[in-house]
Amino acid sequence: MSFIAADVGGTKTRLIYADVGDQGRVLYESRYVSGEFDSFEALLKAFIDDSGLTNGQAESLVLALPGLVSESSARLTNLPWVIEKQALKDTFGFKSVSFMNDFQASALGTGQLQQKDQIVLNAGISNAADLNDNATRVAVGAGTGLGVAWAQDDAGEVRAYDTEGGHVDFAPVDDTQIRLLQFLRERHGHVSYERILSGGGLVSLYEFCAGERGDELQRDEITASWVNEQSLDNAAADEAMNLFVQIYGSFIGNIAMLFKPSAGIYITGGIAAKMVQRMQSEEFIHAYLNKGRMRNLVEQVTVYLVTDERIGVLGAMSEAVKTQRVKR
Repeated sequence: MSFIAADVGGTKTRLIYADVGDQGRVLYESRYVSGEFDSFEALLKAFIDDSGLTNGQAESLVLALPGLVSESSARLTNLPWVIEKQALKDTFGFKSVSFMNDFQASALGTGQLQQKDQIVLNAGISNAADLNDNATRVAVGAGTGLGVAWAQDDAGEVRAYDTEGGHVDFAPVDDTQIRLLQFLRERHGHVSYERILSGGGLVSLYEFCAGERGDELQRDEITASWVNEQSLDNAAADEAMNLFVQIYGSFIGNIAMLFKPSAGIYITGGIAAKMVQRMQSEEFIHAYLNKGRMRNLVEQVTVYLVTDERIGVLGAMSEAVKTQRVKR
């Protein structure tokens, strides 16, 4: 029995064709730029054509999706796509189509990682007395948006649960961050962590830091990649990157206190993976540990930086394998 699993993102979409009967062995894999397609159906057709498959050859489809997911359809957050289960069955001949939140998939994908795919940012303490003894692990990821999900072993079966944790209110911790909050409030009214810890947020941080310094913006169209690339030579970009990792560290510390995850926190998403040295810096770990009387608690939580961008599709694939085996 074979299936297609996909991690659909606002920037890129990764798909895998695999066989359940061979321990989920990947038979074909590819990645596409999401914005180059008018619909998910068009993207899926490109994948099927590129892989040499025919309609109906893959029996099931599991999609990890960013956005509002219902039993029958999904409306994506950062793409003008509406995906209908029945339309996918009718068009491509799938016997079953399943939807899941993209960060549920990331949380499940943490269980599929190899040691080479993760960097320890905070070593934590094994069997820490102050943490839950339930093998909870949390996936947090900054990319097009900011996602948070958690997974837990429930009687031998790993289940994942999504949240809207990226939209909690931003809490500044020093004078600079208070001014940043005021800067962003003038633009957006409500300021969540996602407003800062995302690609668009990094651009806003650069604009804020340039304004603080009295510098003119270096170009009309600023991107997160440009800020990262210019940070070695541009003082405002360098300050923006430092501010980003400080706020990220503080947010991850909040997650550690909320979940007390004995199996660790896994930082996913494309942004952090592109700034490994920054994430390993003193700025990040100081902000993470700066929790006053709760410092001892967050010290005990292991924090990993995930370098494998396939984590979402690996989670979707693990869900597809589990679902297919249950149906047997």
